[in-house]
Amino acid sequence: MSDYLIQEFYEMMTRVNFNVLGMINSDNQIFTLGTDSKIIGRIFEMLTQPVVAEMAARHNLRMKTPESQTIYPDFVMMRNESSSEKIAIDVKTTYINNNQSPIKFTLGSFASYMRNNTKNIEYTYTDYAKHYVIGFVYRRNDIAQGSRIYNYADCNNISCPFCDVRYFIQEKYKIAGDRPGSGNTENIGSISTRNFDDFIEGRGPFSELGADVFDLYWKYFPKYRNADRTYTSLNEFLVWLPNQNNLELLHSYNQEEVLRSVERYNQAHQRTR
Repeated sequence: MSDYLIQEFYEMMTRVNFNVLGMINSDNQIFTLGTDSKIIGRIFEMLTQPVVAEMAARHNLRMKTPESQTIYPDFVMMRNESSSEKIAIDVKTTYINNNQSPIKFTLGSFASYMRNNTKNIEYTYTDYAKHYVIGFVYRRNDIAQGSRIYNYADCNNISCPFCDVRYFIQEKYKIAGDRPGSGNTENIGSISTRNFDDFIEGRGPFSELGADVFDLYWKYFPKYRNADRTYTSLNEFLVWLPNQNNLELLHSYNQEEVLRSVERYNQAHQRTR
């Protein structure tokens, strides 16, 4: 089903109207949004939810939104509560100043549910078979109004606070990079690229290495305050990994296949240990 998920998402998103003007009250007054990135991020999440719900319904799945906004993911698609093949969907938003600006996202914590299975996550990490990111990139509209009030009859005078919206859906591991989202956080950073198609096509390094290598890399990546920093980059990890025995993940995995994947990657990129 998940292969169809990507195709269906793009089909359904063509029907979404991004020209959001503000919030309306019962007196038909519109409060403009301004360009606060947190508010705009929430707008994109709201625009996405009906699309995700329709995709779930098409496949006789339930869509659930966790009650807490501070836990992962934004949306869960599942057959039922006991399913071990749940699909996690997280919505991420970033803005750029111009088309030459590098695009990057933060993709969630590597120090919580990837390590203890239950921390800051709806259900358990091992309940999920797939993890998707829906990403939005936009530019701020410099002529957008700040917090102002308009009568509904004057809505044509309101400028949408964002423009040049682009979007993608992709499995998280395929767009993940090898660095934290910022220097003092424990969040996974995405690839950083000026080519938006890299996100659409999932051209991150773990796309070649596989989801298990992604899980191993970020499960054992040193926390921000760790004195023992065994590796801090993918190149260092690929040297470190073959010398480790019995590394554990929350789910079972084939260690030999992981090492074969690393060897293929090294050969393709002409790396030597």
